[in-house]
Amino acid sequence: MHPNITFTQLRCFVAVAETSGFTSAAQRIHLTQSAVSQAIAGLEDALGAKLLTRTREGVVLTDMGEAALIEARALLAGAQRLAAVTRNSDKLAGATLRIGSVQSAAARLLPGWLKPFRALYPQAGITLHEGTDDEVTAWVLADAVDVGISGQAHPDLDNHIVANDDFVLVLPADHRLAKNASISLEALDGERAIFSGGGDDTQLATALMAAGAKPQVLFLARDNSTIFGMVREGIGLTIMPDLTLPDDTTGLAVRRLTPTLRRDLHASTHKSGLSPAGKAFMELLPIDTLNGST
Repeated sequence: MHPNITFTQLRCFVAVAETSGFTSAAQRIHLTQSAVSQAIAGLEDALGAKLLTRTREGVVLTDMGEAALIEARALLAGAQRLAAVTRNSDKLAGATLRIGSVQSAAARLLPGWLKPFRALYPQAGITLHEGTDDEVTAWVLADAVDVGISGQAHPDLDNHIVANDDFVLVLPADHRLAKNASISLEALDGERAIFSGGGDDTQLATALMAAGAKPQVLFLARDNSTIFGMVREGIGLTIMPDLTLPDDTTGLAVRRLTPTLRRDLHASTHKSGLSPAGKAFMELLPIDTLNGST
């Protein structure tokens, strides 16, 4: 049988434990000292355990009280989260969150980012447009989307780093270079390659040029699954961000590049401000505060 416990009792118990006194606890939660004492007595009676002991120095927790304090705080925190859900449930009713994203972030990162947004704002709509870095940036600039997730930071936008990954070399499993754990860009000079026509090409092209490497680019493909299919068939190799890798890498050899070539993913928004839905979504993103915004 569940004990008959109220949240008022829990609030009083936590307040007494944290202030070491009934008077100070009553002042904190705006109740009378008598009400606090009655709440504690009721809680101890419901649990069948002594939680607090009065001493000359004040009120101290018993061993059972120490354990109960942890659970009481957790229950109160859960109640606050529940209240937040109900408060926010209709806050964005009728609003639509518009997101533009590169393919890799849309597949690997957005589901986890949208889950808490959907929980907090169940009545808000969501639209997603997938495109290249350039396309995503253009959509934000044109106010076609609220937030753009891409590997491109544009000077006319507010850009916040939300994730990063490394470019990796993807080879046919039987390629002669696959025996190496890491491969330099210089080693790719003259190699047959299939590159993405869907973004990330500027950073890669700059790195290859700096290394003096000129792969023989057979063609560009927009869809990542097409590229990996071509690599599996031995048509050529590719260089892609780690987040783009398929779950099934059968027939592929994935190798590190030296030196490391890192991609930062940015959440880009208009400098002029955000819609309520866009602002709510941005507040849930893992923004890299060390790097700040650009």
